[in-house]
Amino acid sequence: MMIELGRKKRQAIQSICEESKEVLIRGAMEGTVGRVWVPKLENSSYCLIVVGDFAYLLGLPPRGKGALDLKSQIYESASRAFLYPQNGRWSQWLEEQFLGQTRLVSRYALKKEEHHFDIGMLKQYIATVPKGIRIKRIDDRLYHLALKEEWSRDLCSNFEDERHFRESGFGYVAMKGREIVAGCSAYGASEGMMEIEVDTRKDFRRQGLALACSAAFLLECLEKNLIPNWDAMNLQSVGLAEKLGYVYDKEYQVYQLKEMEETFIL
Repeated sequence: MMIELGRKKRQAIQSICEESKEVLIRGAMEGTVGRVWVPKLENSSYCLIVVGDFAYLLGLPPRGKGALDLKSQIYESASRAFLYPQNGRWSQWLEEQFLGQTRLVSRYALKKEEHHFDIGMLKQYIATVPKGIRIKRIDDRLYHLALKEEWSRDLCSNFEDERHFRESGFGYVAMKGREIVAGCSAYGASEGMMEIEVDTRKDFRRQGLALACSAAFLLECLEKNLIPNWDAMNLQSVGLAEKLGYVYDKEYQVYQLKEMEETFIL
């Protein structure tokens, strides 16, 4: 049975995670976001980190009872997540432990620190939204409003409450009347870095709303000297990122349990 670490006890995984440059891993290590499990409270050789739809396996892959415990924890806490093995040993572990139950999924990385952000262009994207649309920074009321709709939950759901979001993250939404119709927000945060989440309601897509919200988010990141990390699920997201000034890095692959795939098909 694995042990979950509270936000104030994450020093236990520092030696495992300290070399990582991933925003969500560092945020979990710092106690800013996510959930963390270890096999024991001191001198753990591996850990499982889950932040929203992302799960990271770090350290030395366990064998025997440790492998069974970790596998059980993945089923319980990360069965719908993208599984990120730290290295080839973890990839082999996943394939051995979940024999025939995983599939590989492509994702697309944008370069973390090589950007071509044009402040004037970003401001123009905000200024040219359709008539009747307002771009607003997420406050406490909008935080709760975003959580009410399934499509917009991820804009705020990785933070415990409005205070936590206010202190550790921020975001912008497009408003049509009293409704949120698009947004760009912090999916997670660590010291000096933000992980970006972008969502648009289906009936308001292709109107430049995600572009405008993202531009507002990036302008605040630039003002605060924060590195905004963009990790794309598909090529449409890559195109949006490049329009904002990101530079494409590479396609890479992560794992999913087939249970997740079947859930989405249904």
